[in-house]
Amino acid sequence: MTTPRPVMFRAGAMPDALRPAGIAGAGPQVLLADISEFEPQVNDAMYLLWSKAVIIRAAYGDQHDDRAWYGGQRRDLLHAGGAKFLGIYQYIVTSQDPAAQGAALVRLIGKLRPGEKVIADIEEGSGNLAETWRIWSAEVAGATGDQPWRYSGLNFAAAHGLAPVDWVAAYQSGEPSVPHVLWQFTDAFQVPGVGTCDASVFHGTIGQLAALACDGSQPTTHPAPAANWTETLMQTLPTLSQGATGEDVRTLQGALAARHFVLTVDGVFGAATKMTLVNFQHTAGLTADGVAGPATWPKLFNR
Repeated sequence: MTTPRPVMFRAGAMPDALRPAGIAGAGPQVLLADISEFEPQVNDAMYLLWSKAVIIRAAYGDQHDDRAWYGGQRRDLLHAGGAKFLGIYQYIVTSQDPAAQGAALVRLIGKLRPGEKVIADIEEGSGNLAETWRIWSAEVAGATGDQPWRYSGLNFAAAHGLAPVDWVAAYQSGEPSVPHVLWQFTDAFQVPGVGTCDASVFHGTIGQLAALACDGSQPTTHPAPAANWTETLMQTLPTLSQGATGEDVRTLQGALAARHFVLTVDGVFGAATKMTLVNFQHTAGLTADGVAGPATWPKLFNR
């Protein structure tokens, strides 16, 4: 399916100085990326070391299967890798029948698995769109047996009869006061295994987030391999030092950025990256030698 699509809606730029400090609130939090065909090269295994929750786009309207869906292969890989919450969303095209779009999505994804949640991305159209949401959600809920969520920008939802939404986009310094489950706080977060992408936050544990999904439990249909999947992957990560370049360096820099260290993610292990790594190693109680090796990688990914 190759129907052209317009540029995706953006809720507004979040200044670098406010990212990710704008995430407010105490207690446990889950960060999760939004993956679509705008992120063409994703290392699912590396991502799952960072977070067990993710949202992927499956379809754009009723004529375009998202290339990030890979015919369902990414879904299988994420479950096999230990994902505990998997959001699956469809961009709703205002010129297409919402019931037909919902039916197309259901044909694409089939039966929901534990830990999955279907989401409508409604961010285009005029007037009150509550009826669009009602028709689409009735189609999806009737076929899957699970009540879907809706996503939209903070201002768009308020102006078009959709507020409050379950997943709200607002790229601003403080979290919106309207009720929501997920807050998409930026479109430019450095995520290991993905790179720069949209990111959202859930206030609670991964278990609490999974409990809101299909079957209200963590996925069990596709268990992780019996032999310590994450530990095996960790052993494949290279030892990196100043002078190294490439995607492994980007992964290192992205992991440091995800831990709130400020640095340029450019794939070049220079003096600035070494100093940032030394600072992290100090805080983690490691030998501060500026080398990313078998002792440093697990700490970066909370192992």
